[in-house]
Amino acid sequence: MSDTIGSYLWKGSDNRTLEEVRRYWTDNVNTTQFWKGDPRKIGSPEFFHVVGEFIRTNYEHRYRLIKSHAAKYPGGHLLEIGCGAGWESVAWAQAGMNVSAVDLSPAALELARKNFQLYGLEGDLREANAEDLPFESNSFDIVASFGVLHQTESTQRAISEVLRVLKPGGEAVITLYYRYSWKILLSKLSRINFEFSHEDAPITRLYTKKELKQLFADFNEVQVSLDYTKATQTPRRGLLSGIFNYVFVPLYNILPSFIRNQFGHAAIVVAVK
Repeated sequence: MSDTIGSYLWKGSDNRTLEEVRRYWTDNVNTTQFWKGDPRKIGSPEFFHVVGEFIRTNYEHRYRLIKSHAAKYPGGHLLEIGCGAGWESVAWAQAGMNVSAVDLSPAALELARKNFQLYGLEGDLREANAEDLPFESNSFDIVASFGVLHQTESTQRAISEVLRVLKPGGEAVITLYYRYSWKILLSKLSRINFEFSHEDAPITRLYTKKELKQLFADFNEVQVSLDYTKATQTPRRGLLSGIFNYVFVPLYNILPSFIRNQFGHAAIVVAVK
């Protein structure tokens, strides 16, 4: 399937392969960039404590989202696509869901398993491709994916898989990059992707609200809202990154919320099968 909806952050992304995506996320497991200690301690209890505290502080809105949706399906079955180091999968499990999770990166899954063990939780964690999920149709009450599916080879094929494995009446809770966000506009202007610490992800797609409704057109109900309305610092280094961190971020965050709410970095799609 060749994607017809959405655009790319950088030219040339449409020439990248799934193996390049796997290599990138194996070498750069998301959220490890927030660890400033000894790299050999990544995966230690100290790592999970420090990075977990950072994530809970800066992305607390995501945890509210998890709690509110999990409450609709007590004891239900949840699939997270692109679980990374397992932060949200752990939160879903703590909220009472039976969790399955997949990731393309074996390094990410190793961290996710340690994260589950740290909290004494159980989950079905597998290495798998979002575009070809290893689950039966109509299996899950919720399929969640936070900031992942815009970075696979075919986002449209991945969304088709989300629809397939959801139970009738089940919900997809998906965040994808919003084309007119504050971070995307700054990245375009500066030619620096403030999302990542050094090397950019091979594929990054962007969507308008209208395009997102088209992407989820086969679902019965689709709601789109904006997320990440608060600016957070970049792990990148250099003059422009310093200006971003110590000038733009504090100034942006004192803007009235009704302004910031128009330029959220990601769009939250809640779609019912």
